[in-house]
Amino acid sequence: MSKPRFSTDKEVEHLHPIEDQSRTDYFHKSESGFILRVSKNSKSWLVSHTVKSNGKSQRRKVTIGQYPDISLKKALEQAQKIKIDARMEGSDIVGVRTDRKVAATIAEIMDHYFSEIEQAEKAYLKSRDISSNDWVPKKSFLENKRISAKDIIPTLGNLKAIELTRNDIKSFHKSIVNRGAPVAANRTIALLSSAFNCACEEELIVCAPFPKLKKIKAKETAREHILKDAEIKTIWNALDNESDNMRDIMRLLLLLGQRSMETMSMAIIDIDVDRKVWTVPAARTKNGEPNVLPLPATAWKIIKLRLNNDKWIFPTKYNTTREGSKNDGHTKSTKDTRRRLKKATGITGWTSHDCRRTCRTIMAREGILPFVAEMVLGHVQTGIEAVYDQHGYAGEKLKALEKVDRAILKILGIENKEDNIFQIQRVG
Repeated sequence: MSKPRFSTDKEVEHLHPIEDQSRTDYFHKSESGFILRVSKNSKSWLVSHTVKSNGKSQRRKVTIGQYPDISLKKALEQAQKIKIDARMEGSDIVGVRTDRKVAATIAEIMDHYFSEIEQAEKAYLKSRDISSNDWVPKKSFLENKRISAKDIIPTLGNLKAIELTRNDIKSFHKSIVNRGAPVAANRTIALLSSAFNCACEEELIVCAPFPKLKKIKAKETAREHILKDAEIKTIWNALDNESDNMRDIMRLLLLLGQRSMETMSMAIIDIDVDRKVWTVPAARTKNGEPNVLPLPATAWKIIKLRLNNDKWIFPTKYNTTREGSKNDGHTKSTKDTRRRLKKATGITGWTSHDCRRTCRTIMAREGILPFVAEMVLGHVQTGIEAVYDQHGYAGEKLKALEKVDRAILKILGIENKEDNIFQIQRVG
């Protein structure tokens, strides 16, 4: 994608941030490195140029001032002077004077990183004719924001990015390892590195100290918890004491094997009542592809009683359990419910994703072909199969989920599918 450009006073006067972006950098059509940064409430002149320090070339970005306080003509003259001064051997007077003043802090680097991800994902939705208002942050996005808020910002947030050294990174990583969280330490450094690389791409900082840093090894073990049959029965029955939303969401996680955020954001419009099919939209899947799921009997009993809601299958007015969540109308987290269930049942060490993994295990146990089970979970095919195999496998998916349905009913000791355990009351 080409960079947005400008050249005249009239263009500058009427420039606005590109749709779905909080700010946009516009580049002069003929003057290299001359930039107008446009946000909702301000426009700033910047110049990006190369300086030599200790025999090495480095990129610097200097803020000249605000528009219209400084006109296009005057800003262009200052930008040219800065670049001429920078070409003089040993001369970086402007850079030395302005670096610390205008250099981004690590908190700003993190904000920029998350903003870029959000804008990119909204642009992707738009390219597929999906409204950016339908954007739902992925679980990984929310988890990275949590990591940033918990560790990066409190410890490093006020530090200028240009001052961060490899020793700082090592010490920071070690401090997290020493509190008994080596996996979290690795992921935190990886997140910080990604944010710095993004800032380098946008020339917000000169360089990042990460490329030659060896990651301090900390063993990361894959989560492989599968709920045993007795645990499934205990948790399922304990859900009767939870809210209607949480009871039904957790049971659907076991019955259908979809991701928790995909399930919680299930919308009325996603349900084909005549065909008894749930289509998880591309905007809410991890791989950006829709997943069409024929609904087995028990899942359909749960969902059909909720079809009279205005928009969401699991509506709520309260989205306060996850930091940074917005009140967009549907349930956002199973965290509090899982905490109560663990306390009530004594079954610990499991997550909502383990319900998905348990569903996949039941499919394997029931003889479902692996590639069909993976399609149920929404894992896309790769390689030549993805090109030539366009069959939707709706029938195979339904048979797989019906086997999961029957297996769970058997675990619960329910012979009659019309048992009262499924006569779920309509949510108000």
